[in-house]
Amino acid sequence: MAIIYTYPTVVPEESDILLGTEKNATLRNPTKNFEIGEIAKFIIDSVDGTSLDIPLFFDVTDPITGLTQTTLVDSIMSQNANPGGTILTITGNLSVTGTYSDSTGAVGTAGQILSSTNTGTAWINNASSTGEFPFNANTNPFTITINHLGLQGDYPSVTIVTTSNRVVFGEINYTSTTQLTVTFSKAFSGTVYTN
Repeated sequence: MAIIYTYPTVVPEESDILLGTEKNATLRNPTKNFEIGEIAKFIIDSVDGTSLDIPLFFDVTDPITGLTQTTLVDSIMSQNANPGGTILTITGNLSVTGTYSDSTGAVGTAGQILSSTNTGTAWINNASSTGEFPFNANTNPFTITINHLGLQGDYPSVTIVTTSNRVVFGEINYTSTTQLTVTFSKAFSGTVYTN
């Protein structure tokens, strides 16, 4: 039988088996086998895995020895269900070095803002500078609230254009010098223009 240190060092695979001992005084510590994959699952599940937190691995340097080890720690990310989760929650700040895509996969252009479409998201022009307020309504009747920031005056004129390029009219109510609402009797999609 070879001495343990004479065996070659290899990258572990999920199906590899490690030899260990169960700490059980009544059974005199029997020898057991552990699969690498099952050990990995145990490590993740033992760090808040049951509460659907997504564990993260960080390099941590021991201040005394100076040695750096990869350590599994609690995460600020969690999902709403497992399996079948559809919402990822981040408890803290988010920093992105790349791009954001809307529901169609578009990344938008400089100056646009990401807006809700009720069923997803879409990049739209920045209304604070253009006076354009796209909308997509699905209820009858419906009301749009416009925060126009006063750049087009305290009580700007309002024009509503549908996605089929028809000008329509709604009931306009100026709730303040920087906000107005437009109410329609039927649902449709379009853009509110202020000027």
